[in-house]
Amino acid sequence: MKDRAAECWVLGMTSVGALFFINQVKDVSSRRLPGGLGPRTFPLIVFWAVLLLNAWFVGSMMYDKAKAAKRMSTRESEMNVAWRMVPYIPGQTWGMIFISFLFVFLWQYLGFCLVSLLYIAGGSWFLTPLRKRSIVRSLVFAGIFTLVMYISFVKVFGIPLPQGIFQK
Repeated sequence: MKDRAAECWVLGMTSVGALFFINQVKDVSSRRLPGGLGPRTFPLIVFWAVLLLNAWFVGSMMYDKAKAAKRMSTRESEMNVAWRMVPYIPGQTWGMIFISFLFVFLWQYLGFCLVSLLYIAGGSWFLTPLRKRSIVRSLVFAGIFTLVMYISFVKVFGIPLPQGIFQK
């Protein structure tokens, strides 16, 4: 049950984040590129996809819960109610929340590319099980992913990424 509570927290946080960023997209330039795409297209696709996947996951959780409730005795069901009242957030969730706030704060100083590289490498390393952690693998993954994001935004969608005050 503790795992489910953590999943609900993550679903809630990603849904709120997606709604926030969908709202922020209105400030992005509305000019169109050849083919009908514009700078708003990619962010809207990503954040609406996050919301749809969250809704699908919530629906599957509700279906599983309803199916399990039919099999569970009433005594076991009453015991599980107590876990729903006490939210459980594992340490990794708190760590990622902290890293995310650090990402947002440092963006204005270090710029998109450097902060994204550090954020993805840190998140990848932090969320990997202890026996499989490799800083080199996390940095390579972060470098590739940051490069793909940079090319997608700057070259494909024509969205200039802000540079930090130390990069100007």
